[in-house]
Amino acid sequence: MTTSDVRYNQGQIILHWLIAAMIFFMIGLGLWMVGLPKESELPPGQESVRAFWFLLHKSMGITVAAFIVLRVVWRLTHKTPPLPTSIANWQQKLSSGIHFLLYGLMVAMPITGYLQSMYSKYDTKLWGMKLPRLAEANATARETFTDIHQILAYLFIALLVLHIGAAIKHRLNGTEVTRRMSLWK
Repeated sequence: MTTSDVRYNQGQIILHWLIAAMIFFMIGLGLWMVGLPKESELPPGQESVRAFWFLLHKSMGITVAAFIVLRVVWRLTHKTPPLPTSIANWQQKLSSGIHFLLYGLMVAMPITGYLQSMYSKYDTKLWGMKLPRLAEANATARETFTDIHQILAYLFIALLVLHIGAAIKHRLNGTEVTRRMSLWK
């Protein structure tokens, strides 16, 4: 088997790392911005910057969602390189399950974030452009989707830790599996 046979194609590799960088940024921003004070929590005369960061998070979320759709379509239409036979069967099954959950969460996170935003009293904007409101503001629905989005975010972080931990383990053990998605041959 040649090196190109065991690697993802260049498009999949670029999408993987681009989406990974955007997701890491989104996670960091999301965890940080929820702690910012609201306008009502600040002394008179001070302005909150919270709205800027929330709008950035929303715009990045919609943008990464578009890349995720592209990645899912690409994944469904392009062959996945086989795992090395040196990887134990249980690890291959666990890997498949974790990848399935990661893809599911990559789809669910932007959807719940968008629903959370849609039920907010504030407009949803994509890079400054106001998006159509598909539903009226509803505090109960917004809180529900906020809770779901947050729970999914923590589950996603846990799965990312497993995914990255497995990649590090395989890299340290010298297995070929990490070369499949490596930016460098």
